[in-house]
This record gives sequence, structure tokens and C-alpha cells, in this order.
Amino acid sequence: MDRVLIVDDDASILRVLRMRLESENYTVSAASCSEEAQERMTEETFDLAIVDLKLGEDCGIELMKRLHRTVPKLPVIILTAYGSIESAMKAMRDGAYCYSTKPFDNRELLVQVRNGIEESKRSNEDGQLQSMVRK
Repeated sequence: MDRVLIVDDDASILRVLRMRLESENYTVSAASCSEEAQERMTEETFDLAIVDLKLGEDCGIELMKRLHRTVPKLPVIILTAYGSIESAMKAMRDGAYCYSTKPFDNRELLVQVRNGIEESKRSNEDGQLQSMVRK
């Protein structure tokens, strides 16, 4: 089963995202702050992360960068209620898989999650095949 980490300082968003993703048979782990998210990353393996752009005093893009130090190819969806062209461009330039605004469309977000996980799996399979060919 595919595993998704969701990080948002809004408990109601965490609850809604958890329900939506679990209803699609994803295993979900939730964190309300950057520190908690980083703990989860050391304890569990994830196929994708959904990270809020503003996490209290922290920035979701900075958290994404720290997550990528642990798992470089982890697809990260940046979710925000404060969307702007500048923040979207920065998120994408810094390695976000995609950028979505709140309120989010459930179907669109689920498509982004599914596509991100599929792309991650293809990338991992390609890496394994390349490794096997080199041996």
C-alpha cells in the first residue's frame, strides 16, 4: 500500500486529507509541524508528501528541502491558502512535484497524488534497472 505523509498546522485540513486519502486506500501519516514531519521520515518510508506552504514559523519549502536530503526523489505537493505566482515558481524551482491552492479540489488532488506516486515508482524502477545493468 502506498504511504503518504501530510504536514499541515491546521488540524481540520489534516483530518480532511487523511479521510480523502485513506478512502482511496493510501496509508497516511500526519504531522502538524516540521519537527514532527522529520521524525516521521526517520521512522517510516513514504511514497509522497503533501506539505503546507506556511507551517507556523516554518516554511513548507524549507521543510521540503530537508525531506529531500533524506529522500531525494520524494514527490512533494506544496499546498497553500496563500498562493501566488512567485511562491509557486519558487516551490517548483526548489523541487516540488506540484503546487496546489486551498481550498483544493478533491479529485484534482487525488490525481496529483496518484501521478506523483506513479512517477516516483517509475524513477525508482529505472534506478534499479540501471544499477542491475552496471553490475
